[in-house]
Amino acid sequence: MTSAIALAIILNLTNAGGAPAPVVARAQTEVVRLFRSIDVDVEWSRSPRSIVEDAPHIHVVIAPYESGFLQLRPHTVMGAAIYTDNGTALAYVYYRRVQSEARQYGSSEALVLACAIAHEVAHHLLPGRTHSPLGLMRASWDRDDFNRAERGQLRFSDEEAALIRARVSEGS
Repeated sequence: MTSAIALAIILNLTNAGGAPAPVVARAQTEVVRLFRSIDVDVEWSRSPRSIVEDAPHIHVVIAPYESGFLQLRPHTVMGAAIYTDNGTALAYVYYRRVQSEARQYGSSEALVLACAIAHEVAHHLLPGRTHSPLGLMRASWDRDDFNRAERGQLRFSDEEAALIRARVSEGS
């Protein structure tokens, strides 16, 4: 699908979790591919402001591990999408959990990191911030999901893609 109007989101990255630069770079490339497949461009920015001012801005923070109540959850949590008191969108991804999932399922850290980033970013772009039974927006992934990811087949559903495009077209 090709759109006459460019839809874009701006992602600002902070790597506080110690993820190796090559892993992060490969993950960023995969995040761009995942969103481009639904006709949404991703601009990775090092500054809080971008030339695309009306695009949604989301701060992606790679943290070493989850904290607080997230540690008590019965299922592995690789990330969280929250808003600060002043309305800043934050997408946390917990690097030690990413490493653990990659080891457990024999996937690359970069791919698992990319999927976790895309998933948390999408929570800020989807109404209700809910999970789906299949695909990239599942609450947790299994070996089959990671195998699909390795083949480039772990995606947003058509409905999720349409909702994300609608949200991005509204701007920030």
